[in-house]
Amino acid sequence: MSRPTANAGDSAAGSGDQTALSAARERLGGGLPGSPATLLGAVALVPTAGVLSLRLLRNAPGGLPPVGRAVMPAVSALAAVVPALAALGLAVDADRRAGRVALAAVGVFGLVGAADGAAWLPAAAAVLVGTGAALVVELAERAHARVGAVDSLRAALAPVARPGAVAALGALALAWSLAASAGIGTTTLRPAGAAVAFATLAALPLARRLDGAVDLGLWAVAAFAVVVLAAAAPFVAGAVVLVAFGAGTVPLALLALGIGGCVATVVADARRRSFGPAVAAALLLTAGVPGTLPRAVAFALGLVVLVREWAPAGAETGGTSGGVADA
Repeated sequence: MSRPTANAGDSAAGSGDQTALSAARERLGGGLPGSPATLLGAVALVPTAGVLSLRLLRNAPGGLPPVGRAVMPAVSALAAVVPALAALGLAVDADRRAGRVALAAVGVFGLVGAADGAAWLPAAAAVLVGTGAALVVELAERAHARVGAVDSLRAALAPVARPGAVAALGALALAWSLAASAGIGTTTLRPAGAAVAFATLAALPLARRLDGAVDLGLWAVAAFAVVVLAAAAPFVAGAVVLVAFGAGTVPLALLALGIGGCVATVVADARRRSFGPAVAAALLLTAGVPGTLPRAVAFALGLVVLVREWAPAGAETGGTSGGVADA
């Protein structure tokens, strides 16, 4: 007779703890200029973009200046640690226990892998599984957050179709790239993972519905600039692409579409004040091909922030053109 009462009490206590945690997160977020996920992504973006910039300068004709050589080890260490800490921050901000556990696994094992190279394989496996689980939880929350009646399969899939497609491409790139780095089908999976990673970037402007002339024009200009630079200095461009992005096997057309599309997405989302997706797209670009653990954690963080901050689920079917709700 006492067992049901105890279970009910435990459930009530669990609900109370979750409510208190949600209230604490809301109070924290209320005093910040952006959502916690956006801010954590921005914090992780700084060292990730910093190490990319140093790699670009190191392979440029002038080489890396002395100050760049001096700060390179510190920036590289921060790029390995800060995204993992940001994943732990996202775990605290997650609403569901499954999401918290998945993101905590990404953060903890990202730190373990950065601290000890001998733990690379279990850390990579945990990052991959944790990222997949976190994305599933985020997409499930979007599906459950629908406002209004669902009268067709298309309407039911609307909240998750486009973010789910990008997340699936990104997760596939993550899985293939890490598997290749672990020695599984390296000659096949390494180029395939790199190609899918840049296909994820190229899909961003389509998934985010960049339909304005300015946005599409920026995509075309940025892609054309990549092609021109690669044609003008092919050996330098090859070294830059290999070292900075880990994308030495990616075809030039896909490389240009991916970089140009991601740049256009960042600018367009920032212009319409969708700062979360803008930060996430920048993280995906600066992380490059997720074949190493620091790149993989930054790439995973970008995917999770992108899905979480995509747009209110109820706005997927009825926004206005060019607005945040339309994204």
